[in-house]
Amino acid sequence: MNRRFPAFACFWLALWLMAAGCSRHELAGVEFVAQWGGEGSAPGKFYEPIGVALDAEGNVYIADAGNNRIQKFAEDGEFLTEWGKPGNGEGEFDRPIHLAVSSADLVYVPEYGNDRVQVFDRNGQFQFAWGQTGANAGEFDAPGAVYIDANGRVLVTDFYNHRIQIFEVQGKFLQEFGSEGHEFGKLYYPTDVAMDGEDILVADAYNHRIQKFDTTGKPLASWGRQGKAASEFEVANAIAVDRQHRIYVVDFDNHRVQAFDAAGKFLLQFGRQGSANGQFNHPTDIAIDAKKGIIYVADWGNHRIQKFRMMKR
Repeated sequence: MNRRFPAFACFWLALWLMAAGCSRHELAGVEFVAQWGGEGSAPGKFYEPIGVALDAEGNVYIADAGNNRIQKFAEDGEFLTEWGKPGNGEGEFDRPIHLAVSSADLVYVPEYGNDRVQVFDRNGQFQFAWGQTGANAGEFDAPGAVYIDANGRVLVTDFYNHRIQIFEVQGKFLQEFGSEGHEFGKLYYPTDVAMDGEDILVADAYNHRIQKFDTTGKPLASWGRQGKAASEFEVANAIAVDRQHRIYVVDFDNHRVQAFDAAGKFLLQFGRQGSANGQFNHPTDIAIDAKKGIIYVADWGNHRIQKFRMMKR
């Protein structure tokens, strides 16, 4: 496969819950709120933004992959700061991807091209890094996403090594699981990872499915297949979980986001191909402000970030 990040959505109409019975916690739909960006390299512009993450204050961090930088915004899209440039030194990037922010406000940035994870404070000051090219423990072949769990463990998708690696907060290797394949429990180019309680959820992108594992890496469940219908994917590229344990999956080539309950039952979808508000051109990542019920989506092909609001019954 090409070393460039691979081919990996809101309607202005509210979308309805695909299930019988409602409660005040059920998701009735998603509505478009705002968007910002546009193609370019000036502050506030993007070229192929791939990752989006939030800190505890609701600030929005974007992995502006094509510009090899990180940009930080207030929740309303106001530009705050940026850091990074092309290269392989400290604070330099080669395709930063699905970043994450820890409870200590440290920004973890996996680099698809430099085979490492760099860590910064919330203002972009370099703190430390780990990783090098390879297939051994602690090495990477295109790390694509970082997730930091409630215990401070750092989970990293290792794209070409078809595995998940788990580290301590400072980068000390703890364990790994996964190997190349299409069978239950195997992975084929995983692109994102998240947790729902003690369960690890993996966006098994090119198997076009979501897989669930326990903390030891034992496979528990799987759903999805290739296609365009509900619960089907054309590259399941990114994943996020809200407070009600709903699982949101970015469906890259179907230009949409699908939402499921904790057991993988389809709830709803939003987005379609296009450049109007609420439409997508190959979305790549998603972040959820659980306190405010806000969803941010990296709209890769439209070079922008879109903001949505959950509507509850």
